[in-house]
Amino acid sequence: MAFGKRGKNRGSFASRVLESIKECGGTNLLLVSAIVINAGLIYMVHERRLRNAPTVVAAENTVNDIKAGIQKGSIMRHRSIDSVLKSGAVNIALNKLAAQSSTFAVELSHDLDRSVEGGANRALDGNRLDGISQTGAKDCHPWWQVHLGRVHDINHIIIFKKPDLSQQRMKEFYVEVMKSLAVPSAEVYHGNLAGEVAGFEFKPAARGELVRIRMDRCEILHMLQVEVYGT
Repeated sequence: MAFGKRGKNRGSFASRVLESIKECGGTNLLLVSAIVINAGLIYMVHERRLRNAPTVVAAENTVNDIKAGIQKGSIMRHRSIDSVLKSGAVNIALNKLAAQSSTFAVELSHDLDRSVEGGANRALDGNRLDGISQTGAKDCHPWWQVHLGRVHDINHIIIFKKPDLSQQRMKEFYVEVMKSLAVPSAEVYHGNLAGEVAGFEFKPAARGELVRIRMDRCEILHMLQVEVYGT
């Protein structure tokens, strides 16, 4: 019995193999049947994997293409940060609208109230000495972001944090510039412990209307101020 392409009356792979063994005078059909059925299952699993393989590869390639298109920024030295702060450049994030994944103490998701201690907008009020944004204690993927109102060319992002808060918290975080909520156009990863002031630079300028700071671990994300400089 030949095995060609599937037709309406070809039957399953296992039954076709069993029929061929019968025609050849095979014995002990129960044992042979079990072997053939197992072979058929293996065949079907293999065939399914082959059908799914292009989809998996395509998805992986799409993720890699997105990652490859993200501009990489750099961490600034303190002298460079001082130069930006003394240059007279305008902080385009000042008093803009911010949001965060949770809020410490009140645990109110996406809190926008400027009066709430730990609220997202406390990091945009221009006060580098007091008042912080602070995510909740049980937040395992904390984030904070500001909407700049329109697309800007962003050169520098500077973060201030309180020295008397836990020094071990502000590390292993991402700073991202985004054109939309979906995919960043540029990012910097800060793996080491950040000091009281941390700066990030994009050359060429990163285009976006959102700046997001996030962690991929269970930790409180707190900041005194986030300042964004660009045009």
